[in-house]
Amino acid sequence: MLSAKKANRRYFRQAYLTGRHGWEVEQPSIYAVKFLRRLGRIVPGGRLLDVGCGEGRHAIAAAKFGLKVTGIDFEPLAIKRARRLARAAGAAPIRFRQADVFDLPFGPARFDVVLDYGCLHHQRKADWPAYKAGILRVLKPGGFYVLSVFSRRFWMFRRRRRQWHVAQGAYLRCFTPRQIAAMFGRDFKILKLTEESSGPRGFWHALMQRRR
Repeated sequence: MLSAKKANRRYFRQAYLTGRHGWEVEQPSIYAVKFLRRLGRIVPGGRLLDVGCGEGRHAIAAAKFGLKVTGIDFEPLAIKRARRLARAAGAAPIRFRQADVFDLPFGPARFDVVLDYGCLHHQRKADWPAYKAGILRVLKPGGFYVLSVFSRRFWMFRRRRRQWHVAQGAYLRCFTPRQIAAMFGRDFKILKLTEESSGPRGFWHALMQRRR
């Protein structure tokens, strides 16, 4: 039986090979963009790490607000497409590289901002401590963390009692505000938490600042 991590890798490999998946490729989330615009003013020229960057839509948006962006993804096809789309968009230079969120290849306190749009909600609960430890290691004290995860309103969870689901081999989980606060509240101050719930979509979008 495949582990959750290996199953996720297989799913995303097929998704990028076929191009059949359920997320937007080029248009960034307006919620994430709002946070990124704000951070472009708070930490002008700051370093941002986009974990699970996919085709790079949010990395490109962050670069346009003057942030120095590094995007990582464990899927090489995602990185290849992100580089191509960034060139086509005329974005400021972005460093894209293949890497795993559980083994971040960066030194301590390297980044002013860490962005996660849709990475955490593919990780099993047992892996949350390792995920958070990696984020805390590379984020500066006082730095910012932008998180977007599925909420209960996401179409896949609306009629299910449990908060996790496996679809085509990929693990998915939805979150509540209480869970987000329990996971991050000790280390971060939650500055803004907004739910997106239009149509079949359901996300929590959070802007947090690491406590010094």
